[in-house]
Amino acid sequence: MSTNVVDYLRRVEIFSGMTDDDTLQLAGLCRVQKMGANQVVFNEGDDGDELIIIMEGCVRVSLITRSAQGAMIPSTINMLYGGQSFGEMVLLGGATRSATVTCVDACVFLVIRERDFASLCERNPRIGYKVMRNMASDLSYKLRSSNLLLRGNIRWQAGELGRRP
Repeated sequence: MSTNVVDYLRRVEIFSGMTDDDTLQLAGLCRVQKMGANQVVFNEGDDGDELIIIMEGCVRVSLITRSAQGAMIPSTINMLYGGQSFGEMVLLGGATRSATVTCVDACVFLVIRERDFASLCERNPRIGYKVMRNMASDLSYKLRSSNLLLRGNIRWQAGELGRRP
């Protein structure tokens, strides 16, 4: 595995606190994937079995929601950048994607299959513990961000945020 991937994994939030040996083992599971701007990584409801880490670029996370006029439209719930990950819920037993993820610009990802990660954790439970603990913190942050966005949207729709008559 390239030294570049190992060095990069050391800076990724959900892999913090891992030993050099742990990081090297994890790097052995990674495959690099490149995608262009505006490409859909996956759609809400798709089956999935991969955790994806952003090395370069930015992605938009969106859900299909109903507009005030009744049309179904994509609504952005988060933007993610280098060092952040998505698709983590497959590691927690979620098999379908909970949102659509689209590349905002050209992206380079590290991809880890769930079954490969589970096998590594069977051999080295310390890695699983550290990643799951870090992932819980990351998912908590994303949930808080989404809740703030949702709360603001609800308040805007209710006219609480300065809409003028």
